[in-house]
Amino acid sequence: MLNSPLREAPRNQRATLIPLQQKSSLLDWLQASGRLIARDVHESSSTVENGDVESMLGVEDGISYDDDDFDDDGSE
Repeated sequence: MLNSPLREAPRNQRATLIPLQQKSSLLDWLQASGRLIARDVHESSSTVENGDVESMLGVEDGISYDDDDFDDDGSE
């Protein structure tokens, strides 16, 4: 049985390249074959407001950072 995509070539010779078709691209092929699925465009809306995130993290205005992590010379 002759199957043209499969052929044997000697190991010491360079392989032949598949000719490039300039007329088609991967996107064109996907569209032509019906495999390109249109994506629904919608804005992602955050359900959590900034104030809610801060309250979950325990961050409140007016609270200063702890200075325990810093040495007296100002380096960490």
